Amino acid sequence: MMKRKICSVAMVAVLSVTLLAGCGGMPSTGGEGAERVDTPAAADSNDVPEDGKITLRVVDWSDGSLSQREAFHKKYMEEHPNVNIEYTMLTVDQFKNTIVTMIKSGEGPDVFPVPVGLTLKTAVEEEWYQPINQYVTDDFADQFDPLSFAEGVTHIGEDWYTITEVMPTIQSLFFYNKDVLAEAGVTKVPSTYSEFLEVCKKVTENGNGNVYGLIDGGKQTNRMDVLARSLAAAAGGKVAATTKVLVDNGVAPYNTAEMKAAMGFIQDLAEDGSIHPDTMNISAPEARELFAQGQAVFLCQGMWCIPSWDTNYPDLNYGVMAVPVPDGVSDTYVQAGELSPWIGIYKQSKHPKEAAEYLMALYSEEYGYQSSCVEDGTFVSVIPSINEKYMTNEVMKDYYTIAEETSRVVPTIVKRDAKANNFYTEVKDVQPSLGAIVQGIISQSIADYESVLDKLSEEATIEWKRACEAVGMDYGVLEFPNWDTATDYTDADYEALK
Repeated sequence: MMKRKICSVAMVAVLSVTLLAGCGGMPSTGGEGAERVDTPAAADSNDVPEDGKITLRVVDWSDGSLSQREAFHKKYMEEHPNVNIEYTMLTVDQFKNTIVTMIKSGEGPDVFPVPVGLTLKTAVEEEWYQPINQYVTDDFADQFDPLSFAEGVTHIGEDWYTITEVMPTIQSLFFYNKDVLAEAGVTKVPSTYSEFLEVCKKVTENGNGNVYGLIDGGKQTNRMDVLARSLAAAAGGKVAATTKVLVDNGVAPYNTAEMKAAMGFIQDLAEDGSIHPDTMNISAPEARELFAQGQAVFLCQGMWCIPSWDTNYPDLNYGVMAVPVPDGVSDTYVQAGELSPWIGIYKQSKHPKEAAEYLMALYSEEYGYQSSCVEDGTFVSVIPSINEKYMTNEVMKDYYTIAEETSRVVPTIVKRDAKANNFYTEVKDVQPSLGAIVQGIISQSIADYESVLDKLSEEATIEWKRACEAVGMDYGVLEFPNWDTATDYTDADYEALK
């Protein structure tokens, strides 16, 4: 029997938790690939045909777990002969535009995630999603880590709208190719800017136009934004997680000494010829492939790379390291990923019960999706029992350990003032964005990055003040004067500001 699950007590206890993000993005297993995966005999609509077989349309950006998802869909349809699953996978950027178009046309998929940058509150107000409480069982809800529930992320009041895809894990550690290092005569993995630059230069020179120091998906501004924020945080700066807003000394922290140091580091790599020349023309999955082929020694991405490499490049000899820091800097951090809304059921779905059954299977051990993703190193599951049983991949363990050691929970304005949800809906992006500036530095179309950062900081500050005024929120909410970047920001810290 289906029962209504009320999780408000659990949510109160977890409002302090912040997370990843897929590649960012999140938040997510990566969200960087673009592929259409249609199961056989996919229907053109959700109408039930005469034979009683329905089609569930599912759209997301989980490229890092594609093989596991395909296996799950095959098993699911075998055990549910009345259901045909039509699955479409996009990049994070493609999804934002595609889902809006689909919903406006009245053809929203049955199951889909909240786009990165959009709040759950806004999505619900726009009637994108319906609560899943009435369709899922108590047993299903009870298996989740309580920290995977949060007001405004998975729930609004007692209504449960979305399920988080993964537990918080940063998506900005650096992978390195051990064989490429050895071929260049490098015996020590770098940890500082100067060491990293030296290794990249040596590898690039040794590669003779075939191998370079760093590669990444430069075509994706979200990945470039993550790179900049991570480097600036590791340098000691007060920087919010991707898509979030904080101020430092009353202004947008885009022109701080730490951010400028991070951009200078990227510029040094670009001017040195150490960045793969294809970087600005490729997506994150393409960069991941070229890294695995030995065309670069370093890649800054997330845990989602691990299963793809283990499947397609079983002989790849690679490791993972922390984000490099400026010389002389120690005891710094990288923003812990923030808990993000992910997948839910379309409000206009003609098959909400079947969509909920799909979600329950997706998160169950029985169907193997969660266990295979954890075992292969795709992500840390929101189901604790599955992590305990299946986390066996050594690189994944290293990634998780380094992430836990180097990441810190940063303050979030949403927890400090509920009006922050309206603020994020109101605020407009200032261009060129941080990610776009990184793109300009790598392509060498931006030489004076300091002036561009100054302008971004100034204009973003003006826009944030405008947005605060528009929603009736005190601009001071964006400032956390008691934030110590060496430690996690806690409930007690929030209380101290009241």
